[in-house]
Amino acid sequence: MKTIGIDTNNYLIYEGNTFWGHALWPSPSILPAAIVSENSDDLSPPDDNKSNYPLFVFIDDGYDPTSRIRKGRIYQKYEAMQPYQWHVNPHPAIHSDLQDYNENGVIRKDLATFHEFNYKCKLDQLKIANPLIVLGTSTQFTIWSVIDVETSISGETILFLKARKTIGALPKVNYSLIDEQCRIQIKDKLDLLSDDIYKAGPDSIVDRTREAASAIINAYLLSNEHILKSRDLGKLVSPLRDKAKKHIVANCADTLAKLHSRTKHVEQDNKELRPINESDAELAVQLIATILLELELTL
Repeated sequence: MKTIGIDTNNYLIYEGNTFWGHALWPSPSILPAAIVSENSDDLSPPDDNKSNYPLFVFIDDGYDPTSRIRKGRIYQKYEAMQPYQWHVNPHPAIHSDLQDYNENGVIRKDLATFHEFNYKCKLDQLKIANPLIVLGTSTQFTIWSVIDVETSISGETILFLKARKTIGALPKVNYSLIDEQCRIQIKDKLDLLSDDIYKAGPDSIVDRTREAASAIINAYLLSNEHILKSRDLGKLVSPLRDKAKKHIVANCADTLAKLHSRTKHVEQDNKELRPINESDAELAVQLIATILLELELTL
């Protein structure tokens, strides 16, 4: 069994079979990793305060800036008590190791231990059809799509990753133009959407855009004396077209309402609709940007 050991005192890396190994020098970059479904509401890695070690680590074997493809291997935490005792060769970066090895030429070290695993079998166990790899911690992380998988001669799974498509950012809002009684609600809705753009799945993003659009349009209609307060975007389309003459905003609201209905499994089944994906989420964010621009609420 191929294993990776991490000396948490100096974060030097060892590899080997079972618990006999040698140093990797220079040390590769190793990141905490998580495997999540593209359709998850929250794509951020788990914040596991009960353990000092992540469930998975990603060993970075290189990045091609031309193709923007990252290559590496994922290892899973060894289930026994951590850290685990290894027998390793002296590390070239630690001069004292050359004096401490035993008659067999090895040193005993307690290392955080991770083992290789069958990536495809693991996906079947986790029941993940569209996997994403999240690298980093719960506070700072990046999201990557798996574009290819290879198996090395040693049996290790090598993943080829590409950064998840960035969903468009929102324009800056001039909150002074929004009625005071609606300002806080709209800011809260847009802040939640902005946060979801970077860490949530497409269903959640579309849901946030519907809430933000409803708050923005209700505030606009109220300020222009077209009083109609409703969370249902479909009911806001008619006054936008007939009274406010904001046809582009009405079309954006109508599209968002239809996208939002597709996030409901009942609607998908009854009308045989395809599930929401990242392209839909990107469109929904751009529709919010267009609504803000058309209503002249941006800086």
